Amino acid sequence: MTDSSTERPMRERVQVVPIVTLALVWVVLWGSYSLISLVGGLVLAVVLLLAFPLPPLHLGVRIRPWPLVVLVAWFAFDLVAASVRVAYESVAPWVHPHGHLVTIDLRTDDDLFAMITAEMTALVPGTVVVDLDPEHRAMILHIFNADRAQLPVIADRIRAQEGRVLRALARDADQILAARP
Repeated sequence: MTDSSTERPMRERVQVVPIVTLALVWVVLWGSYSLISLVGGLVLAVVLLLAFPLPPLHLGVRIRPWPLVVLVAWFAFDLVAASVRVAYESVAPWVHPHGHLVTIDLRTDDDLFAMITAEMTALVPGTVVVDLDPEHRAMILHIFNADRAQLPVIADRIRAQEGRVLRALARDADQILAARP
């Protein structure tokens, strides 16, 4: 017999976001977009979450709309500019690309924000994340066709990207950015 004081209350076991997500997956998998399919998915989701409860997930995320718009806009600009640059440097016969490894010191040790920064960096053509170590606040990148003089500028761009991620999503962004400018 289990002690009722160690069990989580029902409201913590049945969470809205996982229920809706599971119900939508159910509807999409069946391919039947009807009220009966949706209700069946909701019932199945509640039963699954009662039988196999998920642990509560506390991410420490606070979405700020304007900084999120700025983050997406800068990312889109970086994506297009880097795509054009890498495409040109890849096919121009007079360009002989040479890559470099650079270590970027991150400002946060939070796995989520370090991972988002690394993913956004890796998606931009010309950069490959070789290693990410949030514990030591470091990210190692391989940079396509960069001179040694450009490496500090590239590091500053990556730190600026991390700052935009933190401003858009971190609950305590001001404290993190003030601690390590």
